[in-house]
Amino acid sequence: MIPRTVRALFRLLSPSPCDVDLTSVEWRELLAFADRTQITLHLRGKAGLPTWVEAEIEARRARNLERRRRLREAFGELEDAFHKAALEFVVLKGFTHETGFGIDPEARVQYDIDLLCASSDLPRAHQALGNLAYAPHTGRSLNDEHSKPWVRPYTWIWQGDYFDPEIPIAVELHETLWNPARDRLPVDTAAFWRRRSGNSLCMADRAGFAALHVLRHVLRQDARPAHTYELARLLETGDAQMWRNWAEQHEPRLRALETIAFRFAGEWFGCRLPEAVEREWVRQPEAVRTWFRDFCWSPIANLLERNKDSVWLHLALLEDWRDRVHVLFHRIAPLRWPHERFLHRLGYHAGALAPALLSGLRLWRRRRVSSTASQISDWKRESV
Repeated sequence: MIPRTVRALFRLLSPSPCDVDLTSVEWRELLAFADRTQITLHLRGKAGLPTWVEAEIEARRARNLERRRRLREAFGELEDAFHKAALEFVVLKGFTHETGFGIDPEARVQYDIDLLCASSDLPRAHQALGNLAYAPHTGRSLNDEHSKPWVRPYTWIWQGDYFDPEIPIAVELHETLWNPARDRLPVDTAAFWRRRSGNSLCMADRAGFAALHVLRHVLRQDARPAHTYELARLLETGDAQMWRNWAEQHEPRLRALETIAFRFAGEWFGCRLPEAVEREWVRQPEAVRTWFRDFCWSPIANLLERNKDSVWLHLALLEDWRDRVHVLFHRIAPLRWPHERFLHRLGYHAGALAPALLSGLRLWRRRRVSSTASQISDWKRESV
C-alpha cells in the first residue's frame, strides 16, 4: 500500500501532472519522503504547490547549490591529480546526468563522486587520493562494484538535513560497472569503457549504466526514486538516434535488464516508453511481466514498510536453479556474523519473511492461472 502523499508526489512529477489536495500535515509528509529520496528539488516550479512548500523547496535549493559548488571544487582537484598521474577515468552518474537526461542540473542532489578506472590503475588512483588527504572510510564496503569510499578527515555530525552543504564528500572508485557474483546476472559492459569519450561514457552507455544502477538497487531492496526519475525524463526527452545506438550497441541480455529499469520509470512516473524500449519489453518473460502487474510499486512501498517482493522479480530473471537458490537464500535472510546490528537485522528479516512467502505464493498462483488460460485458448483455436 502506497500512502496518498507518496502517490501525490509521483503524480506531481509525471509528464501530465494533476492537482493534488493535501493538508498541511500531508504536505510535510510528502516533503519528508521526497527529502529522504533526494527528489524534492525536482518539484520546483510545479503547479499547485502551496506558497510555504515553494519556500521550503527554495531554501533546500540554496543549500544544495552550495554543496554543488563544493562538489565541483573537489572534482576539479581530483581531475588535476589524476591527469598529473596519467590516470584515465570515467565519471559515473553525478555530473554526467546534467546533460542529455532532460532534467534541471541544479535539482540533482549528489553526495559523492564516482569514478571508473582500469583495475590495473587502482593502486595509483589510491595514491592520488591519498596525496589529496583522502583516506578509506572505516567499516565495510558499501557496494560490490567499488571499494570503500574515500573521504577527508571530518568532524561533521548528521543533523537530519539531507541538503546540508557540509556533508563530507566521498570518492568511490569503480573497477567494473556490473559485478555478477552477488546478483548472478552476467552481462558484458566492457565495451562501455572502449566507447568512452573523454571522461564520460557515450550517451547510450550513460543511459544503460543509469538503468543498471536503478535495477541493482531495486533488486537489493533499496530503490532510488530520484535516479528512476532521471530515467523517466530520459525516456521522455531522449532523441531517436540515441535509442537506435542503444538498441544496436547493447547485446540482448544487457538490453533486457536495462529495459526492466526503464519499465519502473514508466510505471512510477507515467512516462511513455520509446519504441526501441517497448520492443524489448514485449520480449520479457511472462514471469517478469506478471510480476509487474502485481508488484511494480513494491520497491517504493519497501521504503516505507518492509517487503521482499523484489526477490521474486530477481528469481524470474535467473535461468539456473543454483543461482535461484543462492539469490533466494541471500535475499530472504542476508545475515552476516559478526554484525554490529545483528539482532536488529534478524528481527527485520524475520518480520519480512512471512509476507515475502505469501507474495511469492500469490505470484505463483497468478502465473499458473495465466498459463492455464493460455493453454485453454490455444486448445480452443486448434479445435475450431
